[in-house]
Amino acid sequence: METIFYFALILSVATLCIAQRPSFAGTRPIGYPEIEAPSLANRFGNDEPLPLEARGDADLVNRISQMPVDKQPFWYINRMHYDDLRKNPQTWQPNPNSFVNN
Repeated sequence: METIFYFALILSVATLCIAQRPSFAGTRPIGYPEIEAPSLANRFGNDEPLPLEARGDADLVNRISQMPVDKQPFWYINRMHYDDLRKNPQTWQPNPNSFVNN
C-alpha cells in the first residue's frame, strides 16, 4: 500500500513538472535569440559589422555580397540605413490622457 502511495506521489509530481511547458513550444528558453556563438575568426580581430538580419552568419553575407544588386535582398541593400535607425530610434511625445486629472 505504501509503494502505491509513493508511486502516485512521484507520478503526480512528474506530471506537474512536465506540464509546465507544452511539447510543441520547444525546449529553448523563451526570450533568448537564436544566435550562434562567435566564430574563431572573430577571436583574432575580424570585427566586420554584420547586418542584424544575417543573425551572425558571415558566410551568408559573403554570398549575398557576390550577387548582383538586383538579386540582393532588400535588408542587405539598406543595411546602413537600418543600422542608423536602430542607433537613433524615432520617438514621439505621448499625448495627454484625458481620463487622468493631473
